[in-house]
Order: sequence, then C-alpha cells, then structure tokens
Amino acid sequence: MCIAATTALAQTAEIEVGYTAHSPSMKDGKSDLTSRYVLLANNKQSKFYSPMTEYLDSLNSTPEGKAKYQEMTTNAYLGGKMDQLPRRDGTYYVTKSFPSKSVKYYDTAGLDKYFYEEQPEEWQWEIGGLSKDILGYECIEATTEFHGRKWTVWFSPEIPVYNGPWKLDGLPGLIMEAVSEGGQYRFIATGIQQTAKPIGHVYLDSEYEKTNRKDFLKAKRSFLDNPLGKINAQLGLDVKVIDDNGSQTDSSMFMPASVVDFIETDYR
Repeated sequence: MCIAATTALAQTAEIEVGYTAHSPSMKDGKSDLTSRYVLLANNKQSKFYSPMTEYLDSLNSTPEGKAKYQEMTTNAYLGGKMDQLPRRDGTYYVTKSFPSKSVKYYDTAGLDKYFYEEQPEEWQWEIGGLSKDILGYECIEATTEFHGRKWTVWFSPEIPVYNGPWKLDGLPGLIMEAVSEGGQYRFIATGIQQTAKPIGHVYLDSEYEKTNRKDFLKAKRSFLDNPLGKINAQLGLDVKVIDDNGSQTDSSMFMPASVVDFIETDYR
C-alpha cells in the first residue's frame, strides 16, 4: 500500500532519454570511465540517474531487498564470478523542479552521503551556427560557462523538452549531447522514447546529510587527497599502505586537483 501511494503521488514522465556519461578516472587522470544514465522528464520536473545504482539503492531500502543484495554478493564470491558482483554505475542523482526553479543533487564523498539544493542563476547560452544529426534529430550547437567549465552542447528544437543531462538545461529543446572543454566530461544521448514512468523519489534519501554545493565538493576533494586517513578516522582503523620494501607510502591513491578535477571546479 505504501508503494502504491508513493507511485500515485509521483509525477509521470513524458519522455525517457538514455545517455552515456563519460568522466575521467581520478586515479590516473587519463582513463575514460563510462556510466549509463537516464533522464525522466515532463514539463514540470525531472530526474537524472543511473538505473543500476537506483536498483541497488531500492534493494537496500528494505530488509527483504538487503537480503537479496547479500545473496547476490555471496553467490558471486562463492562462484568466483567477480564480474557479477552488484556494483553501482555512477553515484549521483539530479532532480529538478521547474516551477520552483530548484535543483537537488545527491552524491557521495567517500563513505558519506550528501545532498544539496540550489537555485541556479539564469543560463547564458550562446547559440552557434553549426548543426548536426543525433539519433535522427537535427541538433543546434550552443555554448556556455557553468561552475568553472566551458560547455558545448547540441540541442534539438524538434523535441520541446527544455532539459538535458546532469544539471544542463535552459535551451529551447532537449540537449542531446554535451562536452566540456577538453572533452573530459561528456554526455551523449543513446536513445529516446515516450514514457509514462513515474518520476519517483530518491531511494534512501533520508541517509543523505544536507550541505551546500561548494562544501560538498570540498569534502569530496578532501577524501580523495587522503582517503585512508578519512576511512581510518571514521571506522577507527589503522590501515597503512606498505611498499615492496616494507615501508609506509603515501596514502593518497588519487591524482591531485591540478591533474584531474571534478565536473565543477569553482570550489577551489
């Protein structure tokens, strides 16, 4: 009954867009990591999320689901099928409410979960003169600066959904492709269809601590700069990294911000 009530209260999407999200590896600054994301949207609200991550979060939101998750994990280990371990694909959720001009962002920083709400400033898009075909739709070029990065996007006026991947929106048509300057971050539409799926809530949202955008990014950077120190402090451990000679080495396992940084860089 609770599930039925939640579904009834949820907004129904009008469009479902699949995207491949590209991001750089924070471990080496070179590898291109990909995740599958979906945008569910109507003209009032939207949710951008990873279906696999949402599935695992939905499992862990109930005792029965947790038992199933543990069974899946155990079977993968015992069967030596490590590729079948249930793994999150992407970490964040972005929900938008257009009547209130509100964006909510849910993500992790190490072992901690955070969310923040923001009301973005008006988008300053510059429409270009180029166009190209994406999934059979004619798309127009546009550029903007957003939170420390320059973005080039391709949007389709043929699809009257003023939205796009991640936080990007504000153009007279759906954003089908977006590339940050240098190409480290990219979103590319892989499929689009009409839908009547509910735009549901974020599972386990009560476990996310409220913060603001820049404090979240600073917390995430602080973890990457000293992951073992943060883990040891939180869990009361004393884990050390030892090299082949038996000497303790630098505990940092990630590249500094000067080599590779987050999708938003204006927190520094």
